[in-house]
Amino acid sequence: MKHALQIFGFTILVSAFYWYVSLWVPQKRTEPPEDIAISSDLSTAEMVPIGEELVAGKGICLTCHTMGESGSGLRFPDLGNIGAIAGSRVEGQNDIEYLAESMYDPNAYVVEGFVAGMPNVARPPVALSDEEILTVIAYLQSLGGTPTVTMDTELEWQGQAPAAEAVPAAAAVGGDRDAETLFTAYLCNTCHSLDGAPGAGPTLQGLGERMSKAEIYESIVDPDATITEGFTAGVMSVMLTANGFHAQVSTQELQALVEYLTTL
Repeated sequence: MKHALQIFGFTILVSAFYWYVSLWVPQKRTEPPEDIAISSDLSTAEMVPIGEELVAGKGICLTCHTMGESGSGLRFPDLGNIGAIAGSRVEGQNDIEYLAESMYDPNAYVVEGFVAGMPNVARPPVALSDEEILTVIAYLQSLGGTPTVTMDTELEWQGQAPAAEAVPAAAAVGGDRDAETLFTAYLCNTCHSLDGAPGAGPTLQGLGERMSKAEIYESIVDPDATITEGFTAGVMSVMLTANGFHAQVSTQELQALVEYLTTL
């Protein structure tokens, strides 16, 4: 009986803690970016600016890639001149094929000096459509090269149905998604390493020893409240906005993530 009362009391304390934190931590709720209407009769020249908009927005590419002087990403290669070198990266692939595979199956070929980890952008939570990916290819070809892709270009990777891997909008702790799964599903691993490796965001190795639960909670809900030295403000906010994190994450999921991060 005494043991049961102790467990009950502990549960009440934990619930009270999260209730208290929720009162003083700024709550930011953002919506995922709207889809861009793409016509099937776009010319290659018209595809380029649409692709550029997707790269900077829905595609969240600049979170991890730089493009010359644009972007703040450090985790993946610079794309500033990718249009000039894409066709020579992998033997037997032309530039369109290389760029397409880099988005549909990004870990099939990893540039030397970098690590695998980029998500398939055709799948949730990024979920670019085949048509959107064609416009992104046009933009990337324009970076140092000449765009040749068209809206009629057929790619062997097309037709991957995002719904097949769609992530439930909210799952209770102990349900379909545990905290480690959530960490990947919300693309935390895209910018943060768990082993001390450098990335677009600070490594989370030893996080539980450096930050309290309240501080970890705040860093997720209001990532610009405190910026780790050497990193740029706004990057994580852009990432969370682009993948619709605040619109999707449930209270239970947020608590599970915080609990998981305190164990690191």
